[in-house]
Amino acid sequence: MRALANHFAIIVAYLVFIVIGIASGLLNIAWTYMQATFGVSHESLAALAPAAMLGGLLAAFFSGSIIGRFSIGPVLVGGMAFAGFGLLGYAVAPVWIILLCVAFVTSIGKGTMDAGLNNFVSANYDASAMNWLHACWGIGLTIAPFVVTYFVLDQNGRWQSSYILVGGVMLLLGLVILFTLPQWRIKQDKGAKSKPAARPPLSESLQRPIVLISMLYFFIYGGIEIGTGQLANTLLIEARALPQEVASAWVSLYWASFTVGRILMGLLALRLGDRTLLNICFAFSLGGALLLFLNLNEILSFVGLIGIGFGLAAIFPILILQTKDRVGDEHASNAIGFQVGCAGLGGAALSGLGGVSAEYIGAESISFFVFIGALLSFIIYQFMIRWESARLAASPQ
Repeated sequence: MRALANHFAIIVAYLVFIVIGIASGLLNIAWTYMQATFGVSHESLAALAPAAMLGGLLAAFFSGSIIGRFSIGPVLVGGMAFAGFGLLGYAVAPVWIILLCVAFVTSIGKGTMDAGLNNFVSANYDASAMNWLHACWGIGLTIAPFVVTYFVLDQNGRWQSSYILVGGVMLLLGLVILFTLPQWRIKQDKGAKSKPAARPPLSESLQRPIVLISMLYFFIYGGIEIGTGQLANTLLIEARALPQEVASAWVSLYWASFTVGRILMGLLALRLGDRTLLNICFAFSLGGALLLFLNLNEILSFVGLIGIGFGLAAIFPILILQTKDRVGDEHASNAIGFQVGCAGLGGAALSGLGGVSAEYIGAESISFFVFIGALLSFIIYQFMIRWESARLAASPQ
């Protein structure tokens, strides 16, 4: 019976992450049509993207403290309510400023669920479950372009209908968690620890250099992952003159490669060490970004976009799983929240910067932007692992 309960919780977690993925991916296509609805230009993404991430950043940063006070179940229910009603708000927002407020509220919910479920799965399940959790997010992102494209092309441009649909599903899943609250608990470590260890204050975790380095890495990573998905539609339509149906398929396949990569990398992780697997991932993402930037021909550009998604696939879950070893058990919950928050902040800030670049330099600048991000990500990761190696070498045995 207990095993059945555990399976129920992880299945619901997977479904929630699929819906979070769809909710996150709607803007990738809908943004092109939102501009006409609200009478704004490309550079307005520099306002919407941070609004759509800032609440998530705050929620993720404080998630460790909030979960410690209220427990994981009620926190997830609250997050689902914020996100679900926020998504409905996208559909009814009458003016641009209201949309920015709605985006902020929605991001609080998504950030709470993201950090909460990462903590829940990392504490209660194994690496395989964590990889599947993040693969489900990729499944949602893969579905999202088709959801928006259906309503835009087949339902007279009603991008708002996609937000109503996903918001309703989010609220329904929130009710499922509400009615099964006993299933949603973070297990204590087996054996000796019968009561939870004291959680250090956020300021104490932030004093650890490795936490700060990892936050910087996740900021850049989030910018590449989210920025590529969010800006690719603009790049393909405006700079490379592809029809919307083709561009939607490309964006969807980017997230599909991301999802397939997570599944395959999860299997490879059984045979290869984390370091080798991460090096493979960086080779794919950096090589793919270079092909997208060079734009030698349409096929190679497509291969490049797929390479970015495939390469990024395993990086986030592997580094999240390594957090406990990197920062220590007592700081892990805080650090995971910081990392998730910084990934969202990077996605917002760098996507917005890419939108400004597209407006003033041209949409083709997006490909250069993605390549520079992939290069910086690789450099910061190398610095991070060398810092860790130096610290371990200096530690008394």
